[in-house]
Order: sequence, then structure tokens, then C-alpha cells
Amino acid sequence: MPITDGEAPVLFEFGDLDIIDAEDAEESATSKKHTRRVRAEQYRLSKRRNEAYATMLRTEGVANPAELFSQNPCRTICIVNIGYCAEGLQTLQSLESVFRPYGGFGRVVVDSTKPYSFAIFDSASNAEIAFAEIRDKPCAEFNNKPLVLEYVSPLVFARLAKDSLPGSTEATSEALDESRGLFYVADFISEQEEQAILAHIKEDEERLSTTNGGSDKWHRVQERYVKHYGHSFDYQTKHVGDAAKTASQQLPLWSQPFIERMGERIPSHTLEPDMLTIQRYPPGAGISFHVDSHTAFTDTLAVLSMGTPVQMDFRKPGAPRAAQMSLDLEPRSLLLLTGEA
Repeated sequence: MPITDGEAPVLFEFGDLDIIDAEDAEESATSKKHTRRVRAEQYRLSKRRNEAYATMLRTEGVANPAELFSQNPCRTICIVNIGYCAEGLQTLQSLESVFRPYGGFGRVVVDSTKPYSFAIFDSASNAEIAFAEIRDKPCAEFNNKPLVLEYVSPLVFARLAKDSLPGSTEATSEALDESRGLFYVADFISEQEEQAILAHIKEDEERLSTTNGGSDKWHRVQERYVKHYGHSFDYQTKHVGDAAKTASQQLPLWSQPFIERMGERIPSHTLEPDMLTIQRYPPGAGISFHVDSHTAFTDTLAVLSMGTPVQMDFRKPGAPRAAQMSLDLEPRSLLLLTGEA
């Protein structure tokens, strides 16, 4: 019971004999209210997040979120609960204003028929910064609605983002995946292995420059530089080229462990290559749409990406641009192209 002796009131709680003055009691009550409010907000956020996940899974006919979302940071962020169909162009512009302040932001991609959208960055590390600062926090551009964010891998993005052009009403019903001969393996090599390969390439340059009178067998093709091992390729005849234009008629020893790993990671397509080409793209350089020569190569082509990320676009010959599909090739990733792909 309260007892007053000229000092501040004191509350005696029998049991643990805690002594709390009136101010502490008021602070404790306020703390409990704050805790209840936080719990209520967390419950509403959890409910909103689960509803967004359920809608996306139902839209894509997927039962397990792990089939869509990546646990590791990726260049592409999926905004699970914001889609083009809600506010149209206004949604696109609002999302751009949300992500534009962050370094490395590239563009927003929306599908006019889907309840979700994507924000694409130039690197996973830049996407990670935006992800941490935006995820589940009230967003002023959407009436303080928290944005539900998840990472998606390049292959999942290629499958989900049917419209490469924001606001396009045309879509393609075809998926770019293993059923069409495309296999994508993120983090096929480690950062240490990537640096070791780049060091080997530099060592080859120095050795070949010494033994070939200053020539390290790099050849300029349009805006990029290429070097061949095993066989050369003639970009004029689109066929096997002069053996003298190879850096070596044998594949470099440092490539063997990674060739063996390809068979382990994608056992359905054992690769025994007799040619390796290094393609060096200076900043801003690219390559136009093309089909690799059928007369010079067999069915399987493997691409190991290093250095910086790059977007590879796919389309069938003669198809409209709206039917184009894109795949982000992350550093250290492996792309295997077979069959139709």
C-alpha cells in the first residue's frame, strides 16, 4: 500500500521486494505501452509481409519462397508488395525516387500484369546498402507503407521480369531457364579464385610478351580484346582460325580445376572443352546480338564472368524488343548455354 512520510510516495511490492517510486512506475507503464505498440507494429508488418509473399507465390504458381528469393545479396531487389498494376506509371516514378539516392542504382523494372517490381543496381554491395535502409521501413512515397524487399538471383529475375521495358504492355510467355538449355550458377568460384585467375592471365601476358617479341596474342575485335587457347576463331569466316593466332594450342593449366568443377556442379552437361577464349571488355564496351557459329562449335558453351557485373540480353531472331529477356551475369558466376539457349 502507498505510504507517505513527507517524501515522494513509495510503492512496496511484496514478493521480490522491489521498491519503485512513482516516477519509475510511470516510466515502467510507458515502457509497457511502447512495447505493446512495437509488438502491434511488428505483427501488422509480419501480416503485411506474409500477404505479399502469398500473393507473389500464388501469382507465380510457386509453393516455396526459396524458389524465388535469395538469401545472399544480389544486384536485383524485388519489391514484393509494389506492382505496376496498382498505380501504373506513378508507381514506376515513385519507386525510382525511392532508390535513386543510393549509389549504383540503375533502373526499376515492372511487369504490367504483376503485383511486384524490381530495382536493379550495378553491384550486390550497392544493392545491399539500399536494401538495409529501405526494407520494412515506412515509405513516404507510398503513404508510409513499408516496402517488403527480397533479393532475387539473376536467373530468377530473368524468369520473372517478362517486360524489360518499364511500362510495356507486351509480354513474352517464354521463360529463359534450364528447360531451354540455360544454366546459371552464382558464385561458381570464390573471390580468391577470381583474383588468382586474373593474376594468371596477367602472368601469361608478361610471359608471352617476352617469348613472342612483344606480342601477347591479344586481338582487338570491335570494342573488346580477345585471346584464344587451344584453337583460334576467325571472326571474318566465323570458323576455326589460324593456329598461329592462339596464345597456346593447349588450354592453360590454371583452367583445369574449374573445368572439372563444371561437371560437378552441372552433371547433366559434362564439358570437355578444347578451346578457351578470354574476352576483355573495357568500360562501356559491349557486343551486339549474335548467334555463336554452329559450324565451329558443338552444343555447349560455358561463360565464366569476372571483374564487374554485366547484363546479357537474349531474344529470338526477328523477335520484337519487348520479347527480349535479360540476365545479370554477376562476377564469379558460371553461365552454361546449350540447346535453344
